[in-house]
Amino acid sequence: MAAGQNFPCPGCGAELMWTPGASGLTCEYCGHEVKEEAANQPYLPTEHRLDQAAVSAARGFGGDLQEFQCDACGAISEVDAKLTATNCGFCGNDKLDLAESHEDVIRPESVLAFTVDKAKAIGDFQGWISGLWFRPNALKQLARLEKIAGIYVPCWTYDAHTRSHWTAEAGYYYYVTETYTTQENGRSVTKTRQVRKTRWEPAAGRHAKFFDDVLVSASKGLEQKLFEGLEPFRLEQLKQYDTQYLAGFTAERYQLALKDGYGTAKGKMESTIRSECGSMVPGDTHRNLRVSSHFSDVTFKHILLPVWIAAYKYQGKVYQYLVNGQTGKTHGTAPWSWVKIALAVLAVLAVLGVVAYLSQTQGTPSGGGGAGRP
Repeated sequence: MAAGQNFPCPGCGAELMWTPGASGLTCEYCGHEVKEEAANQPYLPTEHRLDQAAVSAARGFGGDLQEFQCDACGAISEVDAKLTATNCGFCGNDKLDLAESHEDVIRPESVLAFTVDKAKAIGDFQGWISGLWFRPNALKQLARLEKIAGIYVPCWTYDAHTRSHWTAEAGYYYYVTETYTTQENGRSVTKTRQVRKTRWEPAAGRHAKFFDDVLVSASKGLEQKLFEGLEPFRLEQLKQYDTQYLAGFTAERYQLALKDGYGTAKGKMESTIRSECGSMVPGDTHRNLRVSSHFSDVTFKHILLPVWIAAYKYQGKVYQYLVNGQTGKTHGTAPWSWVKIALAVLAVLAVLGVVAYLSQTQGTPSGGGGAGRP
């Protein structure tokens, strides 16, 4: 994670911070505000060709930084050389080791600034924890959590033109009349019914699609699936990378290599292509779908996306609660209370047992009645 450059307040000399929802940097002591330099400037991110990344993309975060690596989750943080990292925002671990500096990392191209502030993120966390069912009661204490970190998560986006050829067997439904014999009132009866069958015919076709900004998390401390729970981000609001947006926040250094990220993005594209080719097969159903695709003009961007992360431990395991720092969408993981689940199951079984008993009792004819006199 990279700490933002220091911005002294012109009014009192304290450090300015980026304030979510504001239009620039703000001093929390005297209230002085410095307007965002690029607020009214149109910005169109540069798309870099994947095959020319070695020469086209700028390197390094900029500034005098030193790196620390979490020995628990492996996330790497880059902080101002005058500061010392104290804990990991992804897992809360306070054991960080000084890491070897890497100046050759690709510089972020763009950034989405935080618009959701810390107070709202904590309030959302409290509501999320309180609304969980079948969770340990001890989690309610975490609703008073204050250690929630604003982190810029590194991501890759990929664009690509694709051309595909597909083949399949198209299935067409048709119905035939079938005669069968059954028993009714102890007698054999002959009847007819309509039976659906499928006629298979070969089919083929072509498909072309342009993919724009296929998003892949390059974070070490945040799993891809968990990150996907925060999507979508409004990437049309990207701004040109500037250290002013990092003031008061941290930014993780990517650890998923550019080409490895493309492998993940390509898998996403191929899944979409296969689904769309399947919908192009004529008839009522299909089988044996085969798709061959060609990718061209592949480009990428390195961007930073805002995420509030609350990392908490329960019985030695780390769980994460996330807030999309732009849209406010929430997502997270939490432990189950197997005691509560077991009690709920027993309660349901008890209710079913009572219902079954009452049903049996009501269905039993009443006995008694002596013999009548002659």
